[in-house]
Amino acid sequence: MPERIMPGLGLRAFYDPGQRNWGTSLSEDLRRLSALVQARATSRTAALPGTGTAGQIAIVPAAAGANANALALWDQSPAGAAAWVYLTPEEGWQVWIADEARHVRFTGGVWVEVPRPGMVRIRTLTTTSHTLEAVDLGSILETTGSSAVTVTIPEEATVPFEIGTLINVTQVGAGIATVAAAPGVSLNGVTGGSVALDGQWSGVALVKRGADAWIIQGALAGAVA
Repeated sequence: MPERIMPGLGLRAFYDPGQRNWGTSLSEDLRRLSALVQARATSRTAALPGTGTAGQIAIVPAAAGANANALALWDQSPAGAAAWVYLTPEEGWQVWIADEARHVRFTGGVWVEVPRPGMVRIRTLTTTSHTLEAVDLGSILETTGSSAVTVTIPEEATVPFEIGTLINVTQVGAGIATVAAAPGVSLNGVTGGSVALDGQWSGVALVKRGADAWIIQGALAGAVA
């Protein structure tokens, strides 16, 4: 039976009898397994040092020029010298981040905080337009400026939020916050509809109830139109 990649962690197995270099493949897979079982990393924001410490695991910052979002392990390179070895993350991987004391999950190409019971993440919107993204899941989005802000719900094909997704929006600043559905997306039954919040300190809840179908509830300035 020829060697093949196994589902899940992508480990290799079923080596051919007498296969050359099977020990190298096995060692690389054991390293992968060691890193991913009860995975933990020192940081996902700190730049990697030129020289790591034995056994150190970190996530390469998203803004890094190379290997962004990869798991970096300080270990031996294929040449045998100590070096950073990189694992490309796959959808659904979960890692404990030591300097944040929280878990993150790789979703939609980014590391997203795993919600903790009783804790809600607050994200401050600093631009006048924002399209919902995977990292907004379970968060409270706050608009804090004096300029009007539009929060757009994207099509499912663009950002595949699960049915039951909850995102809150709060207008903290004086600028009117408006929630708008992208073309093809319904908001309270109105395709491409939009509605403004009722004013400063008002808030709404957005819930995905079906494919490209969302509900908005809360302090609204009027009906969705």
